[in-house]
Amino acid sequence: MNETNMKIREWWAGLASRERLAIVTGSCAVAIFIVYQWIWIPCLDHMESMRKQIAADQKTLQWMRAADEAIQKVETKSRGKNKAATPIVLLSNLQKQIKAAGFEQYLSQLKQATNDSIEMSFRKIEFDKLVRFLISVTMDQGLTITQMSATAENAPGIVTVDIVIK
Repeated sequence: MNETNMKIREWWAGLASRERLAIVTGSCAVAIFIVYQWIWIPCLDHMESMRKQIAADQKTLQWMRAADEAIQKVETKSRGKNKAATPIVLLSNLQKQIKAAGFEQYLSQLKQATNDSIEMSFRKIEFDKLVRFLISVTMDQGLTITQMSATAENAPGIVTVDIVIK
């Protein structure tokens, strides 16, 4: 190692002052280029990608806040409607709504399954109309469909359905 240092010093001492200036200037330029290319540009690129990520995250946050407000409004509406629902009252309300919707001819069974659930069975009913009816019933009364099984009949769009509502 010491021998290598001596050779470098002899070589450096043998250079003219112009050559030394050119080597120092070139070395500084290469060092600046390396710092710029390998450190500065990657940092700038990373900062730009982070700015884009922040903008995307802010849009997502705005969407989530709007969705949260909508969910809270629905929950507030359903809380007020969910208070007085005993199984007997629910059975009565469901029977009235089924009759009003014109589904009583398709209803084969409406009974209290447990203390907090009601079981309904429909035979040969239009699936699309039933789904619209179920959506309105669950939204109006704050109910939840806990179980549903549908079997297709021979006619298109006609099904036999068993539903459990809580």
